[in-house]
Amino acid sequence: MSTQIVNLSLPKDLVKKIDKAASGQYASRSEYIRQAVVGRLRNEQDDDWDSLLLLSEELGSKAKQAGLNTDDDFVQAVKEVRANKKR
Repeated sequence: MSTQIVNLSLPKDLVKKIDKAASGQYASRSEYIRQAVVGRLRNEQDDDWDSLLLLSEELGSKAKQAGLNTDDDFVQAVKEVRANKKR
């Protein structure tokens, strides 16, 4: 893994808290911050996947209510909507 140095400004009291927490995990300040950022990014990605799953379930339910039971039914409906918008 290649690395890049990034400078950031943090309040002194926050740096003290980071150092204390990092020390408790036998990690460097950089490693502690890196782990925190990676964890945050993973959580955001998980939230995106959760939202996508919920949207998929909702769309699937609405599609069935509209009589779209197969992928081909859905593709045909999309083609019809697009054709109507071109008119």
